[in-house]
Amino acid sequence: MRRTLLLRVSAGVVLLAGTWLAYTQQGRGPMNKLNKLADDLYEIEGDGGNVAVYITNEGVILVDDKFEYDFNDIVDKVKSVTNQPIKYVLNTHHHGDHTGSNAKFLPTAEVIAHANARKNIIDGKQPGAPRVTFTQETAVFLGGKEVRARYFGRGHTNGDVMIYFPALKLIHTGDLMAGNSPLIDYGGGGSLVEWAATL
Repeated sequence: MRRTLLLRVSAGVVLLAGTWLAYTQQGRGPMNKLNKLADDLYEIEGDGGNVAVYITNEGVILVDDKFEYDFNDIVDKVKSVTNQPIKYVLNTHHHGDHTGSNAKFLPTAEVIAHANARKNIIDGKQPGAPRVTFTQETAVFLGGKEVRARYFGRGHTNGDVMIYFPALKLIHTGDLMAGNSPLIDYGGGGSLVEWAATL
């Protein structure tokens, strides 16, 4: 009886592993959706982090850029709402679902992140380390619009920033606010104790 049960469980594990392998190797690609949040502000929602798309008459400012395989889909979705080029990418932190397309954007856009996020990208041997960093706050001014990035302290990682759109009175929190409970990356310098104070 025990041997039969073990064989059934083993067969089930092999079947699930095979199904998962087939699923992941199919290259399902991005399954993202474009949502309008406000005038000139859109969200690209899908697996991993969400991208904010802020349109100005001089170019587009992105907040985060998902995984590398999302790059073409992000560009296509931006082109569906504006003919302006993507000029800036602000990373909320270093995780690949927020920075995965950095390397592909770097030839044509400036990528900006907190200094700790850049260090974590380099230490993790991730492609696309930002060329511009800051330690407390910075702002991007483009086409008469402003986007501010501010570091309040450790939380999800040691390089999380919140992005503020002053004209719209909206913020993008990255993974500082993700789901119903704190998600802390201790290996990335995160702190549950400091998370509450950061928020």
